[in-house]
Amino acid sequence: MSSEEAYNTIVIGGGQAGIAAGYYLTRRGDNFIILDENKRTGDTWRKRWDSLRLFTPSQNDYLPGMKFPKPDFYFPTKDETADFLEAYAGYFNLPVHHSVKVDALNRN
Repeated sequence: MSSEEAYNTIVIGGGQAGIAAGYYLTRRGDNFIILDENKRTGDTWRKRWDSLRLFTPSQNDYLPGMKFPKPDFYFPTKDETADFLEAYAGYFNLPVHHSVKVDALNRN
């Protein structure tokens, strides 16, 4: 990513909300980018404690356009959640740029 590129929309953060926004921006045909400070999509989940599971069953853990790939009433682990987010971003070919930390914003 060079400093000369221009986008209609810049999404800061490649977690659930950021990639869900990317899904809708893609459907709209927007010229956008998603900036994420982690090395991989889902790393925020991967870095949590090992025993963590979602407190909602998998039938409620979907993102727009994709169901969580586990049986209903299954409570996903943190790593399964991270893998789902990474698969989602890949499936929809979302323009996530990793290892980019945003420190400030300026308006021109």
